[in-house]
Amino acid sequence: MKIIDSTLANEIKDVYVSDYGNFYFLDGIVISEIEEGVTFTWDEAVKAIEAVKAFYGPNFNVCYISNRVNNYSVKPSDWLKFYRKNNKLVGYAVVTKSENSWFNALMEKLFSKIEIERFEDLYEAIKWAKQKNLNKSNLAS
Repeated sequence: MKIIDSTLANEIKDVYVSDYGNFYFLDGIVISEIEEGVTFTWDEAVKAIEAVKAFYGPNFNVCYISNRVNNYSVKPSDWLKFYRKNNKLVGYAVVTKSENSWFNALMEKLFSKIEIERFEDLYEAIKWAKQKNLNKSNLAS
């Protein structure tokens, strides 16, 4: 289910729309929905990261939810570039019912420094992200 088709649509604060997908900004949560057949690379990720910085500010800390409503691929080694330049993720979740999509996420996990959680339900992923953000803010207090 796409976020705009859910009861969570009213929580969307802003949207970054690109040729390769949409990024929805909620309170402390970024949800991506990448287009069918795209190979998501660092070049595309940089533009999305800049949009995240513009919305949340340069010192953002967010949970990222990859809502895999379409089949696409990610260049896993590009995660290494992400972690050299950014370490702002509080959590990373993948929402998918597809075993192929989850296998692709597991490949990303090999290059990721952060735990990747799997959910079959967008509502559960957002509930998890809100708890991660709450835990992060409680630790910072």
